[in-house]
Amino acid sequence: MRRAAIKLALLPGRLAPWGVAMLGLMLAAAVPLLWATDAGAAALAGFALWFLWLLAGAALKSIARKETLLLPDFRRALAQAAAGWALLFWLLPVLGTGLLFDATAAWMTLGYGALAIAWAVLASSGSRAGVYFWVVIIGARFLPAGLWRALQPALTGALLPLAALLLAALLLRLAWLRLFPPGDVPLPETPMLAPDPMQRGMAQQSNAAPRGKLVRRLNGWSEQAAGAQLRLRAIRYHRAPTAARQRSLLRALLLPHEQLRGWMVRWLLFGGVVLVYTLAVGHDAQVGMVAGYATFFAMTGLNTIGMGMPRLRPSLGELYFTMAPRTHAAFKAQLVDSFLGVLPGAILSAFVYTSIAALLLAPSAWMHVLVTTAVLAPPLALATLALYLNLPAARILRTIIQIVTVFGQMGTYWLLYALIERFGPLWGGVPALAITWGFALGAWSAARAHWIAQPLRFDPPDARSGA
Repeated sequence: MRRAAIKLALLPGRLAPWGVAMLGLMLAAAVPLLWATDAGAAALAGFALWFLWLLAGAALKSIARKETLLLPDFRRALAQAAAGWALLFWLLPVLGTGLLFDATAAWMTLGYGALAIAWAVLASSGSRAGVYFWVVIIGARFLPAGLWRALQPALTGALLPLAALLLAALLLRLAWLRLFPPGDVPLPETPMLAPDPMQRGMAQQSNAAPRGKLVRRLNGWSEQAAGAQLRLRAIRYHRAPTAARQRSLLRALLLPHEQLRGWMVRWLLFGGVVLVYTLAVGHDAQVGMVAGYATFFAMTGLNTIGMGMPRLRPSLGELYFTMAPRTHAAFKAQLVDSFLGVLPGAILSAFVYTSIAALLLAPSAWMHVLVTTAVLAPPLALATLALYLNLPAARILRTIIQIVTVFGQMGTYWLLYALIERFGPLWGGVPALAITWGFALGAWSAARAHWIAQPLRFDPPDARSGA
């Protein structure tokens, strides 16, 4: 029992090791500052703890199956794991708040912390109720200062944290009923489907089905266009077989969601995330930093190549015999060249998301943000695809590559944004183009050659590697 509880408690780290590592670094940086009673450090620690609970909710979501409840003593092991998390990431911070500040601050942290935890778990379950909290937070930013002063006594009252505790218990109950409803049967999807923020499970995205009716309709609308595109390209190829039409047909087969409707669905889902994030940070945030985060969102779909290809290997046998290539290397070269079909969607997504951020935060900087995106997005997308193309099977090495890639994406955008802002599009943009394209082309050439040189495999991925 204890071993099962420990495995459940460590599950968020196994599903999102790079996320847990970054949040751990944030907590490690905030703790020394907390002893100096730095309010900014308290906000940083609260932000990291909230995201940890968001990952915990996503981990629970990944095992939310009817048959999971039939496992021996599953509920007891889950309760023990949840108790351990509550002790480390809720009650211990409450105790620290009481020692650093006073009992009133600890009582408020207890109640509001429980409500934040319930919000994180509910939001990660895919419930629309998780969005309502963002609506309240964003709406609160626009309340007049006089109204805030009038509400201050109520917000600092002793009974409000108790109400927050009761509301948190209710929300956790709703989250549990949502994660383990009757008749929850997942539907299969393509292994190369780009991730979206409303899918079930972090480790099971290829086999999971979105819950909301709107998302199902949007995905169905995209799949109709994907099917029509595949039929059209097949007809064109059979009429006049050429190498170019074969590559086009292969891209439509392997990347069905890389077409206009698929991009629009992605923009709608991730664009909503960018919109909420931009409104939440407010006009005090730097537009270049927010645009960097928006660019990171645009590049997330490129990881489907590195993570989706191992899952697709068992299905490539029939394709191999249908294409009848002269050599294994020729077959792999056709496959790797078809992966370039993910770049247009990532580049256009970068323009859409950074435009949303710029228009909301600083409309006067909109053109400057678009110029920076035009300089950065194409080579950054190619370099990111190259890094994700040959993800190692070892979990630790793969995690390191993902962490370096995430920080590299955002750091590069911030650096180039400052460079172009300082020296202008000509003197800042031209050197940036030369440097980024030089690195991107070199990285892609090396990654492509390495991928083609690897032995051809049709076996399913090793579950232990997390592929």
